[in-house]
Amino acid sequence: MNCQNCKTITEGGYSLCATCELRFAGTLLRLAHDVTPLHDSLDATLHPGGHSPVRIQTATPPTPIRLDVLDLIDMLDATARELWRCLDGIDALDWRKDKRNEDLKATLIACAGHPRLATFTDAGLYMHVINDLARKVDTVLDPPEQRREIGTCELCETMLTAGAADQWVTCPVCGREQRAQTVKLRRLKTLCWDDSERGSAADISKAFAVSGLKVSRKTITTWEQRGKLPRHADGYAYCDVYRLLIGPDLTKSVR
Repeated sequence: MNCQNCKTITEGGYSLCATCELRFAGTLLRLAHDVTPLHDSLDATLHPGGHSPVRIQTATPPTPIRLDVLDLIDMLDATARELWRCLDGIDALDWRKDKRNEDLKATLIACAGHPRLATFTDAGLYMHVINDLARKVDTVLDPPEQRREIGTCELCETMLTAGAADQWVTCPVCGREQRAQTVKLRRLKTLCWDDSERGSAADISKAFAVSGLKVSRKTITTWEQRGKLPRHADGYAYCDVYRLLIGPDLTKSVR
């Protein structure tokens, strides 16, 4: 008989080989460890920092509870209890015969240590399902770093992206390595030294923020209302906003 996961030949009617059995049990135990931070992630106003204890206040939450995390917890709970019924010889869909009162964490731990984990008929199927859920849990707890466009490559003009903490970026086309801050300032120079570069208040605020200059959309519109900033048919000029933004600093330096 072959292992249902890696197709290695097994003996004694085992559905999984010893290596895959250990991986399956390890994934179940890791998910049991992730249950607590996963419940913490339900609060949309807090980001628990994945597996680290640091909590960070996020921007305006879409809902008080993250419904995607709630759905994931429900799916994991249903799958774990269904797996336990299979291991215990009960019809997987007959929840009425499941007399377990343990919570999700205890159920996952019990499944990981069950003696029939590698021998029941659908072991390979459930291993794939659990692995898929584990990947989704990892994405929720440790979301991939957000990357944003910071400017074009000095050599080939390809748009480059970087994370908030990246100090260097490598062009995916020509392979040139450049300092991220240099790319940002070069983009800012291109925008602010060309009178034809225009944009909305939100676009300008976002572009300046990437380069390290803070100016809110509300500030830009306030400047317009006070007559300090002209508005053109296609938006505000980046150079006009830049001159108003650095004007106070230049005045102080002259004094």
